[in-house]
Amino acid sequence: MRARKILAHAACVAAALTVLLVWPLMANFKPWQNADGPDAVSSASLALPDQPSGDFIVLVRTSLHPDTMDAWRQFFTDAEDLPVIFEDICCLAAGADPTACQLAERFQAQLPENQMALRLEDATLLASKAENGYIDVAVFSSEMAQALSLTPGPDVTVIRITGGDDA
Repeated sequence: MRARKILAHAACVAAALTVLLVWPLMANFKPWQNADGPDAVSSASLALPDQPSGDFIVLVRTSLHPDTMDAWRQFFTDAEDLPVIFEDICCLAAGADPTACQLAERFQAQLPENQMALRLEDATLLASKAENGYIDVAVFSSEMAQALSLTPGPDVTVIRITGGDDA
């Protein structure tokens, strides 16, 4: 009976030592892991989509961004010093306008994850929304805007962008 108590006590002490000493050491020091793997100091790198060539129009609803309109204008025009903007946006692009979609994806990749939601819409519906001010941000190529005879509403700020090389 006394031997059984000693064995039970020894088992409890061994389990406690395993939980308190061995388990943390195994969790933090893993000699079998590759030393060249990712670490906490490395920065993430992301390849930006190419800047499409051509002219574009970015429409921003002014009343939704009264304090940050200048910062968004700098961001969309690829200014030298990009501002830090603590505001989420929803960007719309016409599904039938591939260069505008590519530009919108580039903008999305430049912002922190989930700061810009991107949604593709029918071109005519998107033009109607833009003309009536039912957008947050919309991206059109100049050709698509001309084809749709786009006339933005009074509460919409128009930002004109010239894309990459046309050559």
